[in-house]
Amino acid sequence: MKRNHKFEKTYFEASNSKYKAYKDMKLMKAVYFPKSVLDEGISPNCRMLDVGCAFGYFLKLCEDYGVETYGLDISEYAIERAKAITKAKLYLHDVNDGLKIFQKNFFDLITAFDVIEHLKNPANFLRESSRVLKLGGKLILTTPNFNAIARAWKQDKWYGCTDYSHIYLFTPSSLKFLVKEVGLGLIREETPFHAFPKFIQKIVNKIGLGGQIWLVCQKQVD
Repeated sequence: MKRNHKFEKTYFEASNSKYKAYKDMKLMKAVYFPKSVLDEGISPNCRMLDVGCAFGYFLKLCEDYGVETYGLDISEYAIERAKAITKAKLYLHDVNDGLKIFQKNFFDLITAFDVIEHLKNPANFLRESSRVLKLGGKLILTTPNFNAIARAWKQDKWYGCTDYSHIYLFTPSSLKFLVKEVGLGLIREETPFHAFPKFIQKIVNKIGLGGQIWLVCQKQVD
């Protein structure tokens, strides 16, 4: 198994880490869980996979709701932390190697929060996600938005640029193109900026300049 020590303790715990959201249950409860599970009509007893599950807080919310949970991460440190938080089936795995540890048509939902920008072959990850999704199953992707209004004034200090583990940066158009190229259907697109008040978020989202891309895709053909 390949190991990437960029994603060990200092990556998550350093004072300048951008990954405080992995430990922010308020954010998970207010944004990630309802938008990914409740808003998408995922019912209890469905089977879901969180790719890049980090410490497992999102998985914990899903399992409390009654979803059968699976999580994987490249970080041994993150997986060890997650074992104390979630009862999900956890895998130490590099998704650059695909998802062959799972059988075809296995999951109802896959989430990949801020993962795809780190991958050597994003298209292969999307194909593998489609393979392991059931027909009608959903894939939810988030990634930094290269069109973000914040990048215009922060430039090379923008968070999408300062994380040197990022390999690709996407615009909404480029990510939608990739999703459609691998045969996934696009259900919903947003560009939220969670730091803003909700009324400002709505404006920024409408013009596609929020700091994050949020895509909901669906497997429509087996």
